[in-house]
Amino acid sequence: DDVLEKIGAFRRVHAHKWSEVFISGDFDTFTADGRGGKMSSSFYDDYPDLEVEAKAFSIEGCSRKNANFTASDLAKFVDEKFYDLTQTIKTGDDLIRSERFCRLDLRRWGARFEANSARPYFEGHERADVIAHRNEFVSHFLQHKDEYYTISDGDQPKWIIPTHNPRVLIFHDESTFRSGEVSAKRWTMEGHTPFFSKGRGRSHMVSDFLVQHPNGPFFSLTDVEFHNAVKKFPSLSIPTDLNYLKNSATAGINVGQEGYFNNETILAQFERLFMLLPFKEAFKDHIVGIIVDNAKTHSAKTYSINDFSK
Repeated sequence: DDVLEKIGAFRRVHAHKWSEVFISGDFDTFTADGRGGKMSSSFYDDYPDLEVEAKAFSIEGCSRKNANFTASDLAKFVDEKFYDLTQTIKTGDDLIRSERFCRLDLRRWGARFEANSARPYFEGHERADVIAHRNEFVSHFLQHKDEYYTISDGDQPKWIIPTHNPRVLIFHDESTFRSGEVSAKRWTMEGHTPFFSKGRGRSHMVSDFLVQHPNGPFFSLTDVEFHNAVKKFPSLSIPTDLNYLKNSATAGINVGQEGYFNNETILAQFERLFMLLPFKEAFKDHIVGIIVDNAKTHSAKTYSINDFSK
């Protein structure tokens, strides 16, 4: 008892009494002295509607593009809404809920105060000229949406063939495929461990043309069509530094050994495509549009469409 009394705890008789109440007595009796638990209602327990508005205000503030939302803004909002809700008049400068408590509210609602990075960015994509060009680009396709080859919805999609002024979309794209990649960790078993590859693999870059047409998915000519194209453009049969797939403009490069798809090689590839396009029988009487993969290494070159006519 002397030790318990010195540290301000129950004496042994008193402690024994409450132990019996806890084990075999009524729980309400055990908690009747008000020890532990929630001593009083919180601010938002008394004003639940205000919490709903404050949380909505916080979500809106955290969603803004500019990063100017602070706990102080929330504190001022709560203060203003409190006096509107209670129909009372503010007599001092103190906030009804301090900025410190508002920070705790934000964390309780799931907000985090962290570096303003590693998220989708918007600078440079909302300039007036970019918006105007994007709207023009999208409007062009919407105006002619019934003239493109599309695919139906459902588990068994089918091609929807345009009935007038058919248009073909060709998409230029580049992909890099890497062989011999080595994982940082792997499962192994004694006696069944393979040799370890010290190399980092080899990359092969492919620049191709995807076609939105039943004749796709990649652009190419038949042997007969390519033979006719060579008659018109003999240079198509001359070997180049690019590894072209048979009868097509799809090219590949071993990155690190044969350079990279720079401005010169991309223009050469498109020149080959323009030579082949007029001989594609499936595209006869079609309007052909090409969407180009935009990159700093891609540039423009002046051509006359008449140079590629039959």
